[in-house]
Amino acid sequence: NIEFIRGHISERSKISSVVKGNAYGHGIKEFVCLAEGQGINHFSVFSADEAEEVFKCKRSGTDIMIMGWLEGEQVEWAIENDIEFYIFDLNFVMETIRASEKVGKAARVHIEVETGMNRTGFKNTSLKKLLSLIEDNRECFDIKGICTHYAGAESIANHVRIQKQIRNFNRIYRNLVSKGLEPDMRHTACSAAAMNYPGTCMDMVRIGILQYGFWPSPETFIQYAH
Repeated sequence: NIEFIRGHISERSKISSVVKGNAYGHGIKEFVCLAEGQGINHFSVFSADEAEEVFKCKRSGTDIMIMGWLEGEQVEWAIENDIEFYIFDLNFVMETIRASEKVGKAARVHIEVETGMNRTGFKNTSLKKLLSLIEDNRECFDIKGICTHYAGAESIANHVRIQKQIRNFNRIYRNLVSKGLEPDMRHTACSAAAMNYPGTCMDMVRIGILQYGFWPSPETFIQYAH
């Protein structure tokens, strides 16, 4: 499955293996070992608990990224152990700054921006404040990436909506770079977007269901088959 995915994404796109939900029911420990054997060295999870499971069984040099919410000592634990995590809320950014100062180490963060999912991520109205906080506390942040999640990428009916989200993301990225904040990588594609919109693969793709041998939707399979 991983070889199939590699054959359909850009050569420059790193694969982050999504192992949330106990690796979609396959077992985190079992799947992480299998994936590392195929050259995967980056895993995405939803929670600190899942990150800890991966942390216990992963090889040295393999990175972990938390896409969901962290709180309290979990933030400190993530920073201490070089666990990457999303920031998508100004209050959480403040909590990250406090945790970074307490630990004495920069947090490895990915800035999630809102492009159309309307779930989590910084909207245009809060980006200016975010940039100010990062600039005033630059030693607290190691900006690993900028990311978003496309709403409805598995359905061809959302084609126009997805194109609008892609334009929004690119506009926000250019704006951040113009303000002097250039992340190490851009990542926006899940399994469906990676297959249906190859241009969204960018520097990294977050592959979940596809690596387990399932298509995100019948439409995704039909589009591939044609």
